[in-house]
Amino acid sequence: MPIPSTNCVLCSLQFEETVDHLFMECSFARNCWSLLGLVIISEPDILRRLQSLKTQLNVSFFMEVIILLCRSIWISRNDVIFRGISVNCFSCIKIFRYHVKQLLWKVKKKYFPRIESWLEQLV
Repeated sequence: MPIPSTNCVLCSLQFEETVDHLFMECSFARNCWSLLGLVIISEPDILRRLQSLKTQLNVSFFMEVIILLCRSIWISRNDVIFRGISVNCFSCIKIFRYHVKQLLWKVKKKYFPRIESWLEQLV
């Protein structure tokens, strides 16, 4: 099956969809991070970007937040490609919130209040 394009389907800039672009550089992704109160720094080193997100989040479950937002961006991308669904940053954050709530069922009870409180402060 031929692939029609390797360009990002989430932004209108017609950039090639790379991991960096999709999750960090794409205007869609940047807006999603922004809705969580986070700014993606312009830095080619992914470890520095992750460290910046960790510092900005300032929560013990920072990696879960990063992973779940990336997963939500990926789901949004797949919705556009495979289901023909129009997505926006708010629908992506809705997916993110759903997955964080699912995470609450899996964490130790002592972490539950911190994560729930953080989630309630979001958009």
